[in-house]
Amino acid sequence: MRISWLLLLAATVLGTSTVAGQGPGGYGPSGGYGPGGTGGGRRGGGMGGGRMGGQGFDPSALPSPSEVDGPPTPGTFKQLFALTDQQVDQYSHSWDSLMAETTPQRDSARVARQTMRAAFQDRNREAAQQQAKLLERLGKDLRKQDQAFDKSLSFLTADQRKQYDNWKKEQKKAEEEQRQQRFRGNSGDGPPGSS
Repeated sequence: MRISWLLLLAATVLGTSTVAGQGPGGYGPSGGYGPGGTGGGRRGGGMGGGRMGGQGFDPSALPSPSEVDGPPTPGTFKQLFALTDQQVDQYSHSWDSLMAETTPQRDSARVARQTMRAAFQDRNREAAQQQAKLLERLGKDLRKQDQAFDKSLSFLTADQRKQYDNWKKEQKKAEEEQRQQRFRGNSGDGPPGSS
């Protein structure tokens, strides 16, 4: 059971979403922190209640790479939601402020994810759990700040707000579907290597 949890967690963590090839806001070149996403989804991953060894962490609570990257860049946001020049200026100012405030946390989250992956590859469960717990805490704080940022976008029209909310839901849904596909692909009748 210990090995199956380790393999499940490794598959979840190592296979982050396709947004990994994207930069801040989920677009453009990335810093190379891996393929696939890990955030969202049901708790437990279908095995043993979702906590490694009862004192570990919940893989579904880890932030996805797009959550670590934060909201779309101003240029991308303008293209997605047809902003006016004034709205672009307002969004740019808000986005710049958010990124200036959260860049250290976002960088720390990327390092924690990389360090956690390395620990999994080295089969160092304790180190992986420590980094996962750090990543989970950083993700929780980033989500709060990103939610406050979203609420500050009062300059969006009702239609733009609806489009943005729908776009975020679709992004989250796609990341969750990818996470579930990775889990199904890696679990089958059991964990990889169990047959």
